[in-house]
Amino acid sequence: MHSSFRHMLSMFTFLQVKEEAQQLALIFETVGAFKVKRKGGKGKQIFGSVTAQDLVDIIKAQLQREVDKRVVDLPEIRETGEYIAELKLHPEVTARVKLNVSAN
Repeated sequence: MHSSFRHMLSMFTFLQVKEEAQQLALIFETVGAFKVKRKGGKGKQIFGSVTAQDLVDIIKAQLQREVDKRVVDLPEIRETGEYIAELKLHPEVTARVKLNVSAN
């Protein structure tokens, strides 16, 4: 089986059709901001960074939804603040979610 075809199959295991992707996008976008806490450094800096896997784990914990980290487009996050991540749930559906990163 061709690897890109296998990738497409894995992406669509939980998103069979565009309507399901749109419903999931609506859920993600109405949540408000996902809160992420990291150990604080100097000023606004945090130790380490926030990754796509971190967001996937938060979505699973808060919404009981499985998301493949490969569909997550996240800016580089190394400071506290508010960020926007995009989740490409379907070729025609992208959800924009807020991340609120704070130091603990």
